Amino acid sequence: MDKTRDKVFRRKDSVTKIHKVYENGRKEQSTRPRSRSVFTSSLASDDLQTRDIIRFEGQSQRPPYVPKPITVKNYADDFTTSTTTLVTALSTSLPDIYSDDGYTGGTTISQHGVITMRLREYIRVDISLGRAIRISNAKNGIILALSASGSSSGLIHPNGRVYQYGSRVEIMANDGQGNDKFAKMWYKGVSFTSIQCALVYLVDSAGTRTTTDSFNDLTHDFSLNIFYEDSPYSYLDNPSPTHTTHLVNEAMAVLQATNCWMTEDGTTNWIINNVRISQTADGLVRVGRNSNKYSLRTSPTNGSASVSSPYMHCTGSMGQTRHLFVRRGERRMHYDGSTFIVRNAGHSAGFDEKHQLKVY
Repeated sequence: MDKTRDKVFRRKDSVTKIHKVYENGRKEQSTRPRSRSVFTSSLASDDLQTRDIIRFEGQSQRPPYVPKPITVKNYADDFTTSTTTLVTALSTSLPDIYSDDGYTGGTTISQHGVITMRLREYIRVDISLGRAIRISNAKNGIILALSASGSSSGLIHPNGRVYQYGSRVEIMANDGQGNDKFAKMWYKGVSFTSIQCALVYLVDSAGTRTTTDSFNDLTHDFSLNIFYEDSPYSYLDNPSPTHTTHLVNEAMAVLQATNCWMTEDGTTNWIINNVRISQTADGLVRVGRNSNKYSLRTSPTNGSASVSSPYMHCTGSMGQTRHLFVRRGERRMHYDGSTFIVRNAGHSAGFDEKHQLKVY
């Protein structure tokens, strides 16, 4: 008589056939589950780290969370504030510029389908249906932007401004004495000059020499142009009521699919339209796209900010260690508020604390 068979649990997704031999010599096929060490979930994605989600006992499934309230408002009246106005308002009344519509938090949808999140510490995140991103840190006068295609990005910071478009990067470093510095990274090398310098210098593979070059005006809020750029949606035009309804409905559908969770350290996370947004307990905001191939971050605590993409990496910070740094390939630019240095192909040059040209 056969012995009592061992109880097994069968899984339909993946089973392994084994043969069990009994005392009488008869073989019988049985099944065993695949090892639990093999990750088989087909619902997980790179954008959502499921191990960070807090599980609650007695709750089998958490419904998607959408930050509330959600309202529809006029995009043009709310999104055309220039950087000059922003910086001016910082020294007077901060809430006036942050909540110009009398609204101090939550998520709104514009008539153009732009999703705006107002987070803690006066940080605002705008996401278009094309996944263009714009972050405003009103406490420190910082703005970050990334285009829908990712080919353009920018940083506006109290220490300076960086505008990357395609293979070129334009830089303006703010000087406390009014002698702002300018640089451009392009296929020839790194060109640089200053307001009080009559010459333009180029650092290339041969060293440092004078050249003729021009630099774009970065005193305006170019982050809006980045946000609008190569977008399939007509943000600059006045959409028809039918088009507006379609864009708002599409944005609503995106929000309905939003995932939101909080980790044990107090970090709140959102995934909206495959864009991951997180804010830590101290206010640091990080936004990532394409599995963090593109990332933007800013902190209201120390006034730091960074933009990273396959085209460029730049950072800026305030305080005693204030700086502005830009890297593209082998080209570098570093500014600490007094010395301005550019590097390319093993050669370095720039301006010292007395605004004099220095070749390193």
